[in-house]
Amino acid sequence: MEQTRNELQDYIAILLRRRWQLVLPAAILFTFAVLIAGLWPPTYRSAATILIEEPDVPRDLVTSTVTSYADQRLQVITQRVMTTQNLVGIIDKFNLYAKERVRSPINLLVQAMREDIDLKLVSADVVDPRSGRPTQATIAFTLSFQDGVPETAQRVLNELVSLYLSENLRTRRA
Repeated sequence: MEQTRNELQDYIAILLRRRWQLVLPAAILFTFAVLIAGLWPPTYRSAATILIEEPDVPRDLVTSTVTSYADQRLQVITQRVMTTQNLVGIIDKFNLYAKERVRSPINLLVQAMREDIDLKLVSADVVDPRSGRPTQATIAFTLSFQDGVPETAQRVLNELVSLYLSENLRTRRA
């Protein structure tokens, strides 16, 4: 039995015979990709990373009144900052979702804003000073907000960061 040996010329001949079956789908996909990229509305994301620091006072001198872990405190602060009242105030202050305001109830706007806000914890391997064991600890968090206007995204994020920091101060004082 004789084996057929395909050479480069045979492959080129196959491609030339089937060129429309290759070119047409590629051209259609390229056209759709260009249209989607051109028509998709721009979205800008502003982000801030906030470092969580330990108190400067040694633990031997002053016992801290804050006994919870940073991620637990952050969850409490997030619940207090992300209230409907605070978010409605930000929506009004920066005139967010102007088109949607006309036809949507405020609860849907607040939900949309919560979806545009992202909070990610930054963890690292650290040594627990009390036990001396290595452990994972939240050392910072990244807060971000996305909007179609870059200046608005930045201003809203600055407002959110201010709310987080002021709520942290209020919690520590209490």
